Amino acid sequence: MGKSFVTKKKNKQMKKIFEYIDLKTLLIVGLVIVILFMRMCEGNGEDGKNIVKIDGKKYEVIKHTIDTVIVPVQQTVYKKGETIYREKIVEIEKPIKIDIDTTKILEEFYSKFVYKDTLKLKDSLGYISVIDTITQNKILGRLFDAHINKTTIKETLIVKDLPNNQVYIGGVAGFDKTNIVNFLGPNLVLKTKKDKMFSLGVGYGLNNNLSVQAGMYWKLSFKKKK
Repeated sequence: MGKSFVTKKKNKQMKKIFEYIDLKTLLIVGLVIVILFMRMCEGNGEDGKNIVKIDGKKYEVIKHTIDTVIVPVQQTVYKKGETIYREKIVEIEKPIKIDIDTTKILEEFYSKFVYKDTLKLKDSLGYISVIDTITQNKILGRLFDAHINKTTIKETLIVKDLPNNQVYIGGVAGFDKTNIVNFLGPNLVLKTKKDKMFSLGVGYGLNNNLSVQAGMYWKLSFKKKK
């Protein structure tokens, strides 16, 4: 009787060991299948997307705009005549006898003459106006007024992080009217970059049987096409 009891006990222990080995094997096989299937169905998450790299990290471009803005810039500068370079050119001519109106010469000499000129720049960049004031055969002062159209390029880049694989852990349970809870166990869920989901879990039922569960899910879209 004692030997029979010991034998039954050893058989139960061996059965549990084999059940554990089988469960471990099933878990490994199931996990390998899910990973292989995921790699077959999953790309790098960048298909058909505009990707930009910022500081070594990749982002998906949501909006990219380039605007050209023209900003008028005005600058006015006045220079005194003594600061302007002057060079005297001496020319010797044969004397000609003419009547000299000293009064008129002195009037011209001490009068102030204003010379104005406008220099237009190419490609609609603007213009520069120059005003010289001359008296006593010298430049009294020079004023130049610059109106330049400064072109500024404004670039706007709106990005977001690329999707990543996500792993969730939870549990799964089964219910019926007779046993209320007839199945219970932990569960792992993997959400891929393309919004596909794969699940792998272990269940323990009321009949003392352990099993492996695996599942695949696809995201449904109910948006109306324009």
